[in-house]
Amino acid sequence: MSLISTLTATAVTAAALQATGVEPSASLRQIELQEVVITARRREERLQDTPISVSAVAGQVLTLERLDRVADYSAKISNFNALQQNTRVSTLTIRGVGGNANSDGSEAGVGLIVDNVFFTHPGFSWLDFVDLASVEVARGPQGTLLGKNTTIGAVIVTTQRPSFTPEATVSATIANHQRYQLRANLSGPLSDQAAGRLTLYGDTSDGWITNRPTGDGYLDTGRWAVRGQLLYEGGALSNRLIAEQYATREFNNFYPPVGDPLTYVNGAPRNGWARRLQSAFGYSPSYDLEDANLDTQEELVSRTTGLSNQADWRLGEHTITSITAWRKLYFRPRNDGDNSPFPIFHAGYDVDVDQYSQELRLASASGGALDYQAGIFLLRQDVTSNFRTLFYADATAFFLSPALPALILDGVEASQLGKAKTFSGAVFGQATWRPTERAALTLGARYTQERKAASNAATSFGGVPLTGTLTPLQSYRVAVASPPFLVSEESEDGSVSWLINPSYKISQDLLAYASIGYGEKSGAANLGAKPGDRVIIDPEKSTDFELGLKTTWLDGRAILNGNLYWNDIEDYQATLSDTRGATSRSYLANVGKVRMRGLELEGQLQATPELNLSFSAALNDARYVSYPSAPVPQEYAYPGGPGSLDLSDTRVPNAPRFTGQVSARYEQPLIRGGTVFAYGNQTWRSDTFTHAISDHGRQDAYGLTNIGLGYRTMGDRYAVQVWARNLFDERYAAAFGQAGGSTPYIAILGEPRTFGVTLTAKPF
Repeated sequence: MSLISTLTATAVTAAALQATGVEPSASLRQIELQEVVITARRREERLQDTPISVSAVAGQVLTLERLDRVADYSAKISNFNALQQNTRVSTLTIRGVGGNANSDGSEAGVGLIVDNVFFTHPGFSWLDFVDLASVEVARGPQGTLLGKNTTIGAVIVTTQRPSFTPEATVSATIANHQRYQLRANLSGPLSDQAAGRLTLYGDTSDGWITNRPTGDGYLDTGRWAVRGQLLYEGGALSNRLIAEQYATREFNNFYPPVGDPLTYVNGAPRNGWARRLQSAFGYSPSYDLEDANLDTQEELVSRTTGLSNQADWRLGEHTITSITAWRKLYFRPRNDGDNSPFPIFHAGYDVDVDQYSQELRLASASGGALDYQAGIFLLRQDVTSNFRTLFYADATAFFLSPALPALILDGVEASQLGKAKTFSGAVFGQATWRPTERAALTLGARYTQERKAASNAATSFGGVPLTGTLTPLQSYRVAVASPPFLVSEESEDGSVSWLINPSYKISQDLLAYASIGYGEKSGAANLGAKPGDRVIIDPEKSTDFELGLKTTWLDGRAILNGNLYWNDIEDYQATLSDTRGATSRSYLANVGKVRMRGLELEGQLQATPELNLSFSAALNDARYVSYPSAPVPQEYAYPGGPGSLDLSDTRVPNAPRFTGQVSARYEQPLIRGGTVFAYGNQTWRSDTFTHAISDHGRQDAYGLTNIGLGYRTMGDRYAVQVWARNLFDERYAAAFGQAGGSTPYIAILGEPRTFGVTLTAKPF
């Protein structure tokens, strides 16, 4: 069987074809596509037999094609994207919607599930998941089976289990930008009933942008991970224990300025970031995206620690599953908040997350006239998000006036300490009834009861005491470092999610399905709230309609799947920017109604025994149906100008109309042993923007090309591969950030061309 596995589909083997009376031609008799078995419905099912909108990528493909990060999965799955500039600025989107970056009190609309454990905070998606079995993307509201309720979909990551057959793999990579990567997996039996697995990972590079004042390499890599597993298989009991830790220390918090208007759209002068730098220091900033010129930037540090245990008891025709998990996130940024070579201010969110969850599920045997699952899900999460602003020697000149003494702001720290506690409990169930061999109806329901408590407390301290003769200067300090306040709120509410999913197998090779699903994302804690703001905002409500076909062709050598969707989201939760005062802030709000509708296609062809071709594509219309009070971009925020904008019937930011990819993988056995293999992958994305009416923060359409060529010996004992990502060095922004009163529009840069060589050995 080919070691290069399929992407999104399965096909029957030549032997299976013969069993059905279809005789494959001699030239194709040895073609065999590896089945990708998915677990999106908490059962092992062939993808082509599963009547929902879901895509899957096999772990072997991810490893072979150097798709290391969650953001890389979009190279194989259309209408999916991940932004991963750093741990906190991480978000997952499906159909252009779903992530609330910079919102520590909000859950993502796209859930992340790793080894059956649901993670709520967006920062957990930052990890480089290695030693994987598969990745799945399930679209539409989730919750009748998959852990916590979500409104857009879920990314399901499954790592390799311990093996009772001894195995070991060591992989070393050397690449440009002084990048060195090492991966090692060791697995085998510990006894007749126990096995273990140890996974180690390290990745370093010097970065590809050099900071002029310090010589530090920005957008570098510095991360490591360790995962240990114990598996017990004894009679009716299976138990899998996982302990893991991931850590990073990187200059990945570099966001170059892309512009800052000197005038408003009405022609009046604007005293923003660029003009303040000119007035205070005679400095004209550069908008060259690779010109780093920062004096107070430091490495960003993050750590994630996790422990989980899954126990499965087989009781006759039923299985009881218990999943117990704990996860902790530690994040400390060291940002140069002013994007300049002057000591003005540092700003960033110190984040700590503790998550505890317990899931208990009862499942019947599958494949009969009726199968079902039911269970309970319990979650506790504690989040602390401290937005710290530290003012330095030049802060007074920048924020106030060069004529005022520096001691007004020098050494002052302003802090907004946001805290959120969530207690969630749910009961859920899903059943599939098959009245005939061809027809099936799946029904699901969930009830969630949730209690939240949230607060935000502002303080300021430090600096020279402004007393005595300095008292008149106090008003200047307060104008920049806000006076203290405390806001808090508690809430408790319940919600219902449901699913109706009929399907009909028109023929052995043609499955038609439809689904209507409803789900809610919990009310979010606005940890950037100020007096007058809501501290806990309303839940987000999603209703999704799907209509799809899954087809198999050419005696199982080709598949073509497609689906239409229409997804309405009420009380959509989004991050807004507030530029009142000296420094900008982000906060959460319910902004109105969003609608996504479109078409998704994916297909695959085993053209010859050596050549596999695949593609995926999506046309997506994601827009605000109702958004009457949107914030204005900075160039429109002139005195007397509009305080808000009506963005109803405009496209959702950062949601491309079109995404697509084509891939080819080829392997040719050699007469004297060994195999030559190669792959190519081309992606496309249409244009996107940060704000519907701003000229800043616009990204033109672009495509990325990845290729690889390698050789492996007989038995896969050794392999060598040369590869390149972004072969043609396309320069692009993965996303943009809005300008504030004292900050510019910024870009989050995509990776440039990287290339290297990877050596892999399997000692046994």
